[in-house]
Amino acid sequence: AEHPADYPWSSYHCNALGKGNLVITPRREYQCLGATDQDRQAAYRQLFRARIPEKTLEAIREATNKAWALGDDPRNGS
Repeated sequence: AEHPADYPWSSYHCNALGKGNLVITPRREYQCLGATDQDRQAAYRQLFRARIPEKTLEAIREATNKAWALGDDPRNGS
């Protein structure tokens, strides 16, 4: 899918658009996006406005497919 809203099984519909879903439990990180449902939904939609660079997307796919950890080592200060 080009956008999470295009994927029927995405939590985007619930988190960004406020559509009810009994299997979605809001995470603490989502709750911290705003004080009201409308604030949280707007902040969540904002997260999807920019495209992920192709190089980053490739790294995510490779790590996912190979069950590798992806990210910076906090011991290196990065």
